[in-house]
Amino acid sequence: MRFGITLGIVAGLALVSLLPTGLFLYVEPRGRRLWAREGDTPSTRRAPAVVRGTAWLSFLLGQLAIPWLLIPALCGGLLYLQARLGLWKPVAMASTATLGVFALVQAMLALRLIPLGVRLLMRDERCCKDAPARARFAAMANGAVLAGAGALGWAMGNVPKFVHPWLGTALEWGVLRPEMIFGGACLIHALVLAQCARTART
Repeated sequence: MRFGITLGIVAGLALVSLLPTGLFLYVEPRGRRLWAREGDTPSTRRAPAVVRGTAWLSFLLGQLAIPWLLIPALCGGLLYLQARLGLWKPVAMASTATLGVFALVQAMLALRLIPLGVRLLMRDERCCKDAPARARFAAMANGAVLAGAGALGWAMGNVPKFVHPWLGTALEWGVLRPEMIFGGACLIHALVLAQCARTART
């Protein structure tokens, strides 16, 4: 059982990596001439490792923007169920709606990462100039989402009758945990983006 779960996780990660890896392998060779340095050769000419890693991570996170909209849709479905079942508790409704908004913000931020990754590999001057400000904004936005989701998760787990037990379980496994994992990955991306921009300008 445990082996099957591990195999499924590995297979899922490999599948998710196909599109960003393919896009990276298509774009990266076309930008190598823009990273020419004195004394290099066509075989060694390439963007610095931090730039290549940030670009690939941009493609990986960016591809999740559209399927990530399923989480706000799930929150909408949970709101509908609460209303239909007569569980119209303001705190529970507000928590569900807030987590849906968090996921929507994450999707909107992630959608911009694919063109960002392309411009990084192509050493776009404007992108490198604006990257520190974008990194700060992304870090603050993702940090706020993580803090808000963490606070709601703590409240659902520690405050009695904060939400109905079945709703708490659905929100924790279907919304809260995915948002925190994705938010953590986006926060890491934001933290390396500023360093990536400094490397691109040198």
